[in-house]
Amino acid sequence: MMFKKSFWLVLFFSLFSSISYADNSALAGEAIKAQLDTLRAMDDADVTSDQIKNMEETVSFLDKVKKQQSEIDSLESKIKESPTQLKKIQEKIKSLQDKLELSQHSQFTSLNAQELGEQQDSIHQQLQDVQATITEIGASLANYRSAFEQTRKQTADNNSRIDAIRLQTNSQNEQIVIDRNNAEIKSLETANKYNQLLGQNIDLLISLDEAKRNEAYLKQQLLQKQLTALQDQLNELRLKEHEAQAKQNEELKATNKADNTLIFDELSLNTDLSQYLVDQTKKANKLSQENLRAKSVLDGLTQTRQNIEEQISALQGTLVLSRIINQQKQALPTESVVKGLSTDIAKLRVEIFDTSQKRDELYNITNAIAKMKSERKVELDEEDTKTLEMILKEREKILVDLIKTLNTQLTLSNEIEATQKQIISLSDSLQTQLQQQSFWVKSNSPFSLDWIEEFPRLVVLEIAELSKFIGFENLAQNFVSTLSFVVFLLIIYGLIVWKKSVIKQRLATIANQVNTLKSDSHWHTPEAMFWTIVLAIPSAQLFLVIATLILYLFFPEPLAGWQWVVQCFGYWLFFATVISLLRPNGLAYRHFGMPQESNETFERIIKQSVWIVVLLLVSSIFSQVDAIGFTNDVIGQVMTIVALSLCLFVVRPWLNKGMQAYEKVKNEDGTKRSIGLFKLVRFMLFVVPITLIVLIVLGYYYTAVYLIEHIIKSYAIALVWVFGRYFAYRSLTISSRRMAYRRLQKKREKIREQMLLNGEDVTKEKPEEKITIATVNEQIFRMADLVGWVVLFGSMYAIWSDLLSIATYLNTVVLWEQVETTSKGTVIESVTLLNILRSVSYIAITYVLVKNIKGILEVTFFSRWKLSKGTPHTITAILTYFIVIFGSISAFTSLGISWGKIQWVFTALSVGLGFGVREIFGSFVSGSILLFERPIRVGDKVTVGNFTGVITKIKLRSTTLIDDEHKEVVLPNQAFVTDRFINWTYNNTITRLQITLKIASGANLELVRMLLLQSAQEAEKVMEDPSPSVNLLHFGDGWIEHELTVFVPELDDRSDTRNYLYKRIDELFNQHDIKIAFNKLDVQINPEKQPLAPRRIGFKARLKQA
Repeated sequence: MMFKKSFWLVLFFSLFSSISYADNSALAGEAIKAQLDTLRAMDDADVTSDQIKNMEETVSFLDKVKKQQSEIDSLESKIKESPTQLKKIQEKIKSLQDKLELSQHSQFTSLNAQELGEQQDSIHQQLQDVQATITEIGASLANYRSAFEQTRKQTADNNSRIDAIRLQTNSQNEQIVIDRNNAEIKSLETANKYNQLLGQNIDLLISLDEAKRNEAYLKQQLLQKQLTALQDQLNELRLKEHEAQAKQNEELKATNKADNTLIFDELSLNTDLSQYLVDQTKKANKLSQENLRAKSVLDGLTQTRQNIEEQISALQGTLVLSRIINQQKQALPTESVVKGLSTDIAKLRVEIFDTSQKRDELYNITNAIAKMKSERKVELDEEDTKTLEMILKEREKILVDLIKTLNTQLTLSNEIEATQKQIISLSDSLQTQLQQQSFWVKSNSPFSLDWIEEFPRLVVLEIAELSKFIGFENLAQNFVSTLSFVVFLLIIYGLIVWKKSVIKQRLATIANQVNTLKSDSHWHTPEAMFWTIVLAIPSAQLFLVIATLILYLFFPEPLAGWQWVVQCFGYWLFFATVISLLRPNGLAYRHFGMPQESNETFERIIKQSVWIVVLLLVSSIFSQVDAIGFTNDVIGQVMTIVALSLCLFVVRPWLNKGMQAYEKVKNEDGTKRSIGLFKLVRFMLFVVPITLIVLIVLGYYYTAVYLIEHIIKSYAIALVWVFGRYFAYRSLTISSRRMAYRRLQKKREKIREQMLLNGEDVTKEKPEEKITIATVNEQIFRMADLVGWVVLFGSMYAIWSDLLSIATYLNTVVLWEQVETTSKGTVIESVTLLNILRSVSYIAITYVLVKNIKGILEVTFFSRWKLSKGTPHTITAILTYFIVIFGSISAFTSLGISWGKIQWVFTALSVGLGFGVREIFGSFVSGSILLFERPIRVGDKVTVGNFTGVITKIKLRSTTLIDDEHKEVVLPNQAFVTDRFINWTYNNTITRLQITLKIASGANLELVRMLLLQSAQEAEKVMEDPSPSVNLLHFGDGWIEHELTVFVPELDDRSDTRNYLYKRIDELFNQHDIKIAFNKLDVQINPEKQPLAPRRIGFKARLKQA
């Protein structure tokens, strides 16, 4: 045994010693594999699994070295041949460019239709091969562009691993371990050699692949051009053939002078069909050209997508990427699509079916002729029959060609429709991808000391670049057209100024009629709004005149800035109108009832915000110049920061003053005005400017400009919504006032008629009987508010919806990952920044819904449906808990917590609560029972133990009631389920009230009974059914006890009724000299003995002195 072990050790030592001298020898690797197989076959306890594992790893590393050496040889060969290949490819590119400049039609003129079809199939196959080559080269380029950083990182990791192996290896290790480590080091060194060779020649390899790709692009363009020329030639041949056929039929019709009307009609039908075939051939040719164009656009988009992915991968984190992304966005194809293809396809299917039926009828010409003779009731001789047979055979040929042409149209239409769907999908995908990259990629260098030092020089360079766009070349060219347009604007300006006093007078007349009963109208406010906009037009027109003169006379390309001028004109007119509304005695005060003091403050805020909007609009111009862009627009950055600072330090303080003035003035019903929306605006004026300034400072200028554009639109929409809301309120107020006025008139008319019937004098109407503005339907106003908020949120969604696609970029930002083993295998679940954003959104939406669900249900359902007492609270509570549970589950699910885990969490909590806090958990279960079984409801009066009160809240854990002292008593729900309680108003609210009286003996019992019943009948809230009753209860010492029992409809009526009954009984008893018995004391005063001791002597009080 000892000899065997020594033998194997000597063998392994000699074997691995030979490897150290010949590491790259293939024979050594094969020898190790043979020895490893022998060792595996041996059944010897001295051979350990570690030894086998080390040998296997040694073999693996040697195979890897062999493979890497082969890759190095291949790479060296490729690098050596690259200059020659590059030169050949450049020559091919030059040749392809020359061919592209030549016409491709000449090489297809000599081919017939069959040869053209075969050539067309060949070119299609070549295009597919070229497209595959482009895709392959694109992938290779992407690998090379990312290889430099990867190889550098891999080389560093390999060197670290080599150092670690050398530290672990020493003379005390077994020889098999030493040789395994040497093999791994050799493998790592070979990989470093490959990486070094690749890194040194990466630029050459990239240039070679780029040249190959350019060659493939040119070849693709040449093939597409050839395909277009071939298709044109094929279309021309078909068109000539069909035109010749149509001409032949026309000539046959003209030369045939037969008197037979049947033959003449059939010839005319053939002529019409031939002409229709020519028209359909032209349409098919047009569709074929459109199909080629659509495929060309699709190929271009596919190449653009590859280029974009390569550029994003290679330039990630650089400022160059932002500029390239903007260039790619502008380079996206904007060709129009063919519309109505679905309708055309349906019509083609029907037409092909009808034409096929007509063709099938001509398969048997004899039957067709017989049918014609029968329908037309004519007889044909032999010659006419032969002529008709020839005509029908020609028609059959025409119909066959027509069916082929229609099938071609159908095929082309389907292909175009499918291609257009791909184009739209790919274009939208690229637009979204570019928009995401533009939004989340830095467009500028962050602010720093170097940036501040370079600022003056950058400003001078930007001004110099802008000055290139100013010139006098168009002064003579655009002078007449510009002058005509300016004169037109000035005429409108003069007309408005001429009628300005008349318009103001009309506005004053309308203002005096507002809020009056007889003169006010729904049309007053729209008319006043129209004239207010008309009066705001002149100032906006002056801006448009000046901007037009400057733009068309001093800029070489005026159309490039015309869109900005129109946009500024719209904003100018909008803000001028809003300022006019807020002026003293404007619509905001006279029509909408807004406080005069707050209107002055808001007017000043709007005027200041106009200059801020102007600064933001002007600052966005410079970045639109291609030579400047967002990267070099330092003037725009500074102007934007100044405008945002004005929002923060000027507008926001004035908004605080306006809010205070607005809140001081109360509504007509005495309630305070709501300023919740103003608080939200104030908060946004603090957060938004700071956030945008930080983005600009960090280098995200494009992101800031993009957000500012949306914020300005949102600001305008919010202003329109505010005044639109007041407009709706005023319209509802007018309608409600008129309705209330009509009701008052009817009431007064009835009063007059009643007075005339009674012979009374008709009195004047009291001056206080007037209709107040607050006499409106609250339910309608709530519904108007709900509709208004829906419109506002819908408008805001329309403005900000494009950010939803941008937000999907956050799904690439992985925060953490977790590996889970499921039935489907190992799954990696990632939690991204988008998941966090979704979770926060779910929580926010849940919070908003929980806070407002009561008001929403009140407006939409509870105010329209008559529900039993407590039902609205129950529905609201159940919906609230459902929303909380659903929102919590959605928030957890968005964070990657599966539904199974959530179930386990709830199960664990349930078990823990059941054993740990049994009473609290029991109250939760009892709360659920109370909500669904409803033994108590909000508004019920209950008695639980020593507590009596009205229930105000029913929650899952506890129920709150208010007692007679207006103290809130909080009771656990378990008390209502496990203990006894009294619900005084469960089925009905009728309550018994008992009053006990002791009447002195000797009184008339029947009179007492009558007086008690009389007091009950005179009580307003005592019910007739059940009727009041009087009972005799007890006889006592000088008294008889009576009990008066009455019933009241509501529990709250008990106290008032009891007070009234006691008071009325006392009055009636005094009137009829009926005495109420009470205990009397007989007091004896003994001056010698103190203190006095009272003694009960009966019903008469006597005072005796000793």
